[in-house]
Amino acid sequence: MTAQPLFAPAPPGYEPVPARVLTGIETLPCDLYIWRGPRPILYATKGGDLRKVVARAQRGMSFLVREIDSDLLRGALAASLPRVLANRRLTPIERSKTAYSIVAKVLAPIFARENPLDRDGLLLTHQAIDAITAHLLQDEDMVWAMLATMQKHMATHTHAINTAVYATVLARFMQFGPPEVIRDVARGSLLHDIGKNRIPRVVLDKPAALDASEWQVMRSHVKAGHDMIVRALGYPPSYVHIIGEHHERCDGSGYPAGRTASGIALDAQLVGIVDAFDALTSRRPYRSPVTAFDALHVMRVAMRGQFNDEILREFIKLLGGFNALSGGIEGGDLAGVMQVAG
Repeated sequence: MTAQPLFAPAPPGYEPVPARVLTGIETLPCDLYIWRGPRPILYATKGGDLRKVVARAQRGMSFLVREIDSDLLRGALAASLPRVLANRRLTPIERSKTAYSIVAKVLAPIFARENPLDRDGLLLTHQAIDAITAHLLQDEDMVWAMLATMQKHMATHTHAINTAVYATVLARFMQFGPPEVIRDVARGSLLHDIGKNRIPRVVLDKPAALDASEWQVMRSHVKAGHDMIVRALGYPPSYVHIIGEHHERCDGSGYPAGRTASGIALDAQLVGIVDAFDALTSRRPYRSPVTAFDALHVMRVAMRGQFNDEILREFIKLLGGFNALSGGIEGGDLAGVMQVAG
């Protein structure tokens, strides 16, 4: 049997789920369907052994779940992440790709503008990124695998995952603090752009540079995101300042408050650096991505003074180490990266 590919349109009331993201779930949290003919057909029922279902699925197969069961599935997926990441029968790259897809599935509804951010959904994002963070702190192989398997299209939720991975790995590399500090870096970076689902689509997806009035609208995502997190939890969590400060710049040119270096938390300065790098190296509606080398050159030269110099140097060293292992940076080599650092 075959099923619709991951990004194919699903019939009304259903959403696609690739079989490989289900590998860490033991018991089916909801019914699974396949799409054959005019309507979905029940394939496996809630409570069944999902390991057997996945084992007999064809490579690349995708199932369907009813949209009303989406929260049940997302909860099971978030809970399955530690098992997926600890599965030594898979290579680090395979574990990383599966984990990335799981986090994307958990996160996507949180960034959908039609969905209000509630406490349960927010806590699911904590659960998912905490599992990733724990493995990035303990497993050297997973650090390089996660960096190697990032997706570089500029969907808000994939940018969020990329930023969280970069930020967590950099905080680890710099020995930024104890695990709970790095956990907050991971949570804050994952949710740094949550306010963008309050920005009109005509502004967010404009295929050209924004004008002055549109920039004012875009900049409102910072306060919107901060307020959404506080409202959903009922209190300001210890990472929420990262969301409010990730666009502040050391030279005072950032927003929303125009703070200078001494007024910006160090973890927010770190997230601002990796956020800018991933944005530059990802495809945008109005431009193609630049290479890693060119992005670092822009940040180091054209944007001189905007970023914490010490943190930026450490980030360049981290990327230099990764690219030395993976065969060099497209558009520049390791020596070029280190020249940017100097």
